[in-house]
Amino acid sequence: MRTSVWKNITLLAFCFIQMNSFALEIDEKLTTRFLKVSRSKKTVLLNRGLEDGLVVGDHAKFFLTAGVIARGVVVKASPTRSIWSVYRIIDDSGMYPDKVINIKITRALETTEDPSRSLYDDSNSTMTAGTEVMAIRGATPARVQTMDSLSNEDQRELGAMGNLDREAFDNSGIDTSRTIEAFGLVQFSSLTTSVDEGGGGDYTGGDSTIDFSIGLEKYFNSPNSFLGKMSFFGVIHSGNYQTTSIQGSQITSSVFEYGVGAYYHFGASPLSYNRFIPFAGGSIGIGNVSDDIQVLTANSTTPSTTEEGTSSFISAAAGLKYFTRSGFGARIMLDYYQRSETYEIENSDENFVKTVAGPRVLLGLAYRF
Repeated sequence: MRTSVWKNITLLAFCFIQMNSFALEIDEKLTTRFLKVSRSKKTVLLNRGLEDGLVVGDHAKFFLTAGVIARGVVVKASPTRSIWSVYRIIDDSGMYPDKVINIKITRALETTEDPSRSLYDDSNSTMTAGTEVMAIRGATPARVQTMDSLSNEDQRELGAMGNLDREAFDNSGIDTSRTIEAFGLVQFSSLTTSVDEGGGGDYTGGDSTIDFSIGLEKYFNSPNSFLGKMSFFGVIHSGNYQTTSIQGSQITSSVFEYGVGAYYHFGASPLSYNRFIPFAGGSIGIGNVSDDIQVLTANSTTPSTTEEGTSSFISAAAGLKYFTRSGFGARIMLDYYQRSETYEIENSDENFVKTVAGPRVLLGLAYRF
C-alpha cells in the first residue's frame, strides 16, 4: 500500500516537473489566434494551450505590428486551448474572432499607490492606443481577474466559450487559407417497369432519375463584417428523368442548366472545420430542356417525338455543411425548386409552358482549397 502511494506521488511530481519544464519564460513570444471573444472583450479563447507551454496564471501582452492592444492572464487551459481574462484593454479594434495576434509572456502587472511615483493615472478608465502601464520597483501586483473574481456577466461569457476538453478533442477551428470550394450534389435512381395488359400481352419500360450538379463556391476572410458570413457560387445542373405510364407512354425529360446563388451561414464561421455549419440561401438560373415521348405496346414501339425548349429556375435552400481540417467535406440540403419550361411547338401559334416544382433532399461532397 505504502509503495503504491509513493509511486503515485512520484508520478505526480514527475508530471509537475515535466509541465514546468515546458512552461514559457518571461519575454517568450507566441503567434496565436482569437477563437472566441466575449462581447465585453474581457474574456477570450486562444488556440494555444498546455502543449505550447501556457499554464494557468501566465500573464501576457497581446500585440500587433502597431503595438500592444491588451494584457491578460490565463484562467483556464487545455492541451490546445486557453481562456484568458483580459484586465487591460489598450486598443480593442484588433480583438475579434479569427484575428491572428502575437502574445509575449510578462510578469504580473505591477502598480503603485503612491501618486508621486505613478507613471500612469489609473483613475482614468479609458486607455488610448500605445499607452502602457509601467512596472515600479517595490510596487504591489495589480488586481487581475481570476476564475473566482470574474463578474457575473464575464462568468456567463466564460461559460459560453464552451468546454475546453471537448474543443481539444474535436480540434475545431477556422482555416482562413481555404476560401474556394468545389462541390457536387447528386440524386440517382434506376428502376425498371413491367406492364401486363392482361390478354393483350406485356411490355417493359423504365423509371429513373439522374440529377447531378457541380459548382464552385467563394468564401471571404472577413470575420468582422457581414461579408464574412456569406458565400457566392456558380452551379451547373444536369438532369435526366424517365417514367412509363400504364397506358404505354414512356416519357424522357432532359435538362441542362447553369446559374448563380448565395448562402448565409449561421453561428459558426463558414471557414470552420470539425464542426457543423448551418446555412440558408438560394439560386437562380437558365437552361435548355427536351421532352421525348414514345408509345410502347406489347407488339410494337412507335417512333419517339421530341420537343425542345428553354427553361429558367429558382430555388431556396437550407442545410448543414461539415469540413475536416484537410479540406474535405460534405453537405446535406433541403430545398424548394421550381423550373419553368417553355416549348415552341412546330405548326402551332402558341407556346407550351411546363412547370416543375417541389421540395428536394440533396446530398453532396466538397473540397476546399
